[in-house]
Amino acid sequence: MHVSDSDLAPDTVLPAQLLDAPLGGARIQPEKRLQVAVLADAVVSFRRWADVDEPRARRLFAEVEAWFASDDAAGPFAFVTICQSLGFDPAYIRHGLRRSYAQVSVRAVRRDATGTRHRVVLPRLGRVA
Repeated sequence: MHVSDSDLAPDTVLPAQLLDAPLGGARIQPEKRLQVAVLADAVVSFRRWADVDEPRARRLFAEVEAWFASDDAAGPFAFVTICQSLGFDPAYIRHGLRRSYAQVSVRAVRRDATGTRHRVVLPRLGRVA
């Protein structure tokens, strides 16, 4: 008995077969795409407000910093829940954020050779450091 290759090919693709895609199938799962967007927005906000010295900026930075520091996994958009869902290590992300914050803090004030302060504009971001 001869079985052709077309007889062995599946007629349909099951959702479980797509789980090997990046981020656990984020291309087909809208909730995972939303979790990626929430995490990306939090990282951008962390970086954006880290070195701004205004009351509103300090409040926004404190909120996003507290979100990253929280170990609460109660909701679908808690930091730990998002990391677990996407297969990320929360400690690794927190470590990277601490390192980037330290770099922002170091470059915030620069002094020239005479010791006077001046501001450096970051060309790519178009903001003052």
